[in-house]
Amino acid sequence: MNADWFYSVGDTRQGPVTEDDLKGLVADGRLRPGDLVWRDGMPDWVEARTVPVLFPAPRVEPLPEQDDRPTRRGRRRDKDDFEVDDDRPRIRRREDDYDRYEDEYDRPRRKRYEKPGQVQAVGIMMLVGGILGVLTALGLGIAAIPTVICCFWPGIYFEAVVAVLFIIRGVNMLNQDDQGPPRTLAILQIICICNGDVVNCVLGIVSIIMLNDPNVEEYYRKRGF
Repeated sequence: MNADWFYSVGDTRQGPVTEDDLKGLVADGRLRPGDLVWRDGMPDWVEARTVPVLFPAPRVEPLPEQDDRPTRRGRRRDKDDFEVDDDRPRIRRREDDYDRYEDEYDRPRRKRYEKPGQVQAVGIMMLVGGILGVLTALGLGIAAIPTVICCFWPGIYFEAVVAVLFIIRGVNMLNQDDQGPPRTLAILQIICICNGDVVNCVLGIVSIIMLNDPNVEEYYRKRGF
């Protein structure tokens, strides 16, 4: 066998050596797959891993043949027939079982987000305050018609606008309540005292106290507010 192989370890060129010598270097671990080799007839140096005689490709084991033995029903054992041909008893869960498990899993989660009674109370006070605010604004407007107060006193317009907001927010709180604690509206209720609306002022103060309750703050915190 001709000694016509050269190899490079790092920046050092070695050779010439025979093909058996190269195989021995590979077996000893002195020639690694990333090292360069060359022989006469090659256009350029190549990595040793690309030379089949030095690093043969791994052998791929063939897949096992399919089991063609007949089952008890005389049919071929295919992958899609396992459910049909297997006569062993099976335990299957019904759909209502899954529903029951889901209900048991969701039950504590729904209890954790249960709406406190203070939130519902604030919603009721918002709704009542809104209705009283509308009536107060209408009363002030009717009483001020003979005078110029109806044109220049902003309290009438303020009461009318915030009363509508109170009604909308109160209905929302008694239903889904997805807008966070209505502290701003409670403050606007207190400001209604400028029109002599004592009821809304008291309702606003009570609402602020209830919204500062730890249970209410924890409820809104869990809802992301």
